[in-house]
Amino acid sequence: MSQKISISKKSMPPLQGLKAIKWTSILTLKFLFFPLINYSQNIDSLIPKIEKPRFTYTLFNDPEIKVKLGGTIQPWAFYTQWNPGSKNEGGDVKDYNIGLAVRRLRLQSSFTFGNKVKVTFNLGENNFNGKDRDFPYLKILDFYGIYNISKPFAIAFGKSTYDGLSRYAAPSTSTMMQTDLPLIAQPTLNYSDDVTRELSLVLLGDIGKLNYRMVFIRPFSYAYTDANPPEPKAGASQFTDTYRNIQYTTYIKYDFLEKENNRGPNFVGTYLGKKKLLSVGIGAKYQHDALYSIDNENRLYHDMNLWSADVYWDHPVTSTFIDATSAYVGYFNYDLGPNNLRSVGVNNTAYGFDNTNDIVNGLGNSFPSMGTGQSIYGHFGILFKQMGKETDWGQLEPYLVMQSSRFDALQSDMVFGSVGLNWYLSGHNSKLSLDIQNRPIFSNITHKETDRKYMCVLQYQYRLH
Repeated sequence: MSQKISISKKSMPPLQGLKAIKWTSILTLKFLFFPLINYSQNIDSLIPKIEKPRFTYTLFNDPEIKVKLGGTIQPWAFYTQWNPGSKNEGGDVKDYNIGLAVRRLRLQSSFTFGNKVKVTFNLGENNFNGKDRDFPYLKILDFYGIYNISKPFAIAFGKSTYDGLSRYAAPSTSTMMQTDLPLIAQPTLNYSDDVTRELSLVLLGDIGKLNYRMVFIRPFSYAYTDANPPEPKAGASQFTDTYRNIQYTTYIKYDFLEKENNRGPNFVGTYLGKKKLLSVGIGAKYQHDALYSIDNENRLYHDMNLWSADVYWDHPVTSTFIDATSAYVGYFNYDLGPNNLRSVGVNNTAYGFDNTNDIVNGLGNSFPSMGTGQSIYGHFGILFKQMGKETDWGQLEPYLVMQSSRFDALQSDMVFGSVGLNWYLSGHNSKLSLDIQNRPIFSNITHKETDRKYMCVLQYQYRLH
């Protein structure tokens, strides 16, 4: 066995208990799933004093064949002001909810064959919150391969997060600044995709500082994704899987400073000042007859036409107190048929809904986050210097998130915002995040904002990478 080990005191989480969990988990995975690994040294020598886990191993005594293991877990503690009329498990209408959940769980593995071929196989699931599923229910999230023909051209195929339209249509969830994703960048979330994964054929590559991807997606059926979109209201459209036509999507970006490595499907949220990046991108997505509306009992079908443009900034700072800044701004222009509007509640724990107040949002923490219209989304964060002189206490990063949307179905702008603070104990491998979100409530009668509600999330992330 040939093993590459990089030692760095800064990268190790300070919690000794997590160290034991880490080694127990990874050694169990090795023995259960990779019995053909040829060990050339005593396994006990692997356990102590490995500061930065990079679990890459050679298989079959062939240095060209390697496997890399990893994983991420994101447990939540949260307080949510529920939308009016939301019900708990007992059927009682409640104003708020306090709970615990695992937002994401990932077990990751990738196999490389020389410099050309890479196959990725990942297990995982979202939202273990006591309502939707019991822990640990896992399914196959990713199963795809990529063949690197040359630097300007590669081809990928399988179930993956490869997508176009914008940078965060294919986000790296473990490196995001905020605790969750920009929902506006996920227009088909859990309808034609499965937890942002899709069955696709991808052409991608780099030409100088230009990075491109062209993606051909076969939408999943609702029977596969468990989607259950409601019937469209009069004069409004809704997604359908009647035809499941191919989705065509692309994203092209140019790196003005350093060149970003975008061979994989996911775009990094923030590099924590380790790169000097200024990127400008533009993308689009199209599907014929992706939506339908009802007019005098006749079904009318509508195409999905989406495009976006965005700017990404991540750069170190020479300052006494500040280490780096990171920012992102995206413009989204969506045509999803007449008056299309969708409310989404991340990790929603409400069981039922009594819409006596006649609101647009729906149950729990849902709010109208995507639909036909124009949106601007942005976030900005400041990473402070390392705390502690003799002891590394990590780094703090306050951040701000804002989405402003002018949806055709609403009479006033939808504005969502959050403020947060990351405490990086060991970069993205161990971090604690506090996120306070504020969302609007819209009337179904006036289609205007009538109230606002809060949600507070405390998230811890531990990552083997």
